[in-house]
Amino acid sequence: MDITSAATLYLQQLGKQRPSISDLNSNIFTNGGPEPSSLVEISGVRKSGKSLLLMQLVAHYVQRCDVIFFNISNKIDAQLLGRLIKDALENSNPNATPAELEDKIEKCMDSLKIINCFSSSQLEMAIKALDQYILLDNGRISLIAVDSLCEFYWLDLEPEARQRKYTYYMNWLARLKKICNKFYVSCIYTVDSSFNRNQYTSSRSISIDYKLHLDLLRSGVRTLNDQNICINDKGVQIIDK
Repeated sequence: MDITSAATLYLQQLGKQRPSISDLNSNIFTNGGPEPSSLVEISGVRKSGKSLLLMQLVAHYVQRCDVIFFNISNKIDAQLLGRLIKDALENSNPNATPAELEDKIEKCMDSLKIINCFSSSQLEMAIKALDQYILLDNGRISLIAVDSLCEFYWLDLEPEARQRKYTYYMNWLARLKKICNKFYVSCIYTVDSSFNRNQYTSSRSISIDYKLHLDLLRSGVRTLNDQNICINDKGVQIIDK
């Protein structure tokens, strides 16, 4: 016998009605977008292009669904994001007239909500707001985006405390995973690669569905999951060998 609560049943039905992004191919996810309840990790060193890649993916998926974007690093350039959205729309709608394209851009901007967080306590409040009413009130939200998940690690580190970076990362990831599972939404986030290195096999770990690792080699070559890439005003582009 399968017993479930009325609240769980309601959230399941609400989740099924959310717009799907799993069938949307992009320059990065060539086999479709992330499935509901999945986590997408974008990792890399400083200045490797993590924020740009996140904005590029948001610009692609906001055509289909509403997106909540947590701007923690304050590196999100609204003008650049707008240009990425316009480029994505032009690629998806090559025959659209300028007026039609302008209308689609306006709708995409209305579907995007950027939340600035300047401390971990503000991020905590924002996640609670997601859980308690934002995702309940809006059935079009399918994607949560977070830029620089562990931005406040050094500010949160108490004097003489030695909380490991990986533990700190897993604690925040657990909050996001709970939200994704409960509401059947996907989450794409960036994290500095120094936080996802786990040297202790007994440490707590959370399954990550997709991992996108950006690297900037000493030679100046940039890679994404070992594929050569270039970065320009169109975002992150994979170079065909």
